[in-house]
Amino acid sequence: MRTIITIVTIVIILCGGSFASYQYITTATGTMGTLLESVENSITVEKWEKADEELNITQKKWEDNNMWWSILLDHQAIDNIDINLKRLEKHIGVQDISESLGELTTLKLLFEQISGAEMFTLENIF
Repeated sequence: MRTIITIVTIVIILCGGSFASYQYITTATGTMGTLLESVENSITVEKWEKADEELNITQKKWEDNNMWWSILLDHQAIDNIDINLKRLEKHIGVQDISESLGELTTLKLLFEQISGAEMFTLENIF
């Protein structure tokens, strides 16, 4: 009987941790998506200084979350986001609207994929 209680307790802890990490990832990706939307809006109207400021805020938020993301996620996904953020920074610096919007689209897709990959579904389990 003790063994069953121990196993059930461990399963509950694992499920609770999984749910908590999913909630954290979902919230964080939503926040990053919102920040990227504001950068995109500034680029679209060619307000480059504002876009640069908003990108700096986005990068700061990313750095704040990066430690937890490193624990919870695949490092390749984190590296891809880091690379695309740096590319976006350079494209904004030279005021290249098409390349900037392309990098933004890629970043948004990366965050959406992370959120979807962490969802508790049969497809992700198997």
